[in-house]
Amino acid sequence: MTTEPSVQSQIEGLLPVGSHVEVVAVMWATVDLDRVVAEMGLPAEPLPDDELLGAAVRLVHPPGTDSIALLEPTTEGRLAATLAKSGEGPAGQYVLATDGLSSVIGRAMAKGIGMKRANDGPFGPSALVLGGPAVGPHLIIVDRSAGTIDR
Repeated sequence: MTTEPSVQSQIEGLLPVGSHVEVVAVMWATVDLDRVVAEMGLPAEPLPDDELLGAAVRLVHPPGTDSIALLEPTTEGRLAATLAKSGEGPAGQYVLATDGLSSVIGRAMAKGIGMKRANDGPFGPSALVLGGPAVGPHLIIVDRSAGTIDR
């Protein structure tokens, strides 16, 4: 899958020059995880909550496309704001920090781009890019060393 244009504009300059954007999972916002999982008819792996978005997470692997992180709000945070503004549907992407999260955060700091870091998210250590609107689409950069990336 290609990176959606609004996420692409957020990620420019954060990854090494000339690197390919590796999508870990596409975000899908919902008010009812169980309903969406049943509608998809695919096995869903529960992952740790995403504290950066305030969401419970289930991961599904549709054949022939990127994995989808199904997200349901657990707080009145960013994901809840996304749902209030846009309803259920695409909410952003989790993208791999190809040269490590610390390098991405260093480049962001040098460019004046805000990031909020979490030590443990659905895909391990990660950081939310704060340059976009609070209602999304959201871009979360995931550290290469995260254990659930290859799932």
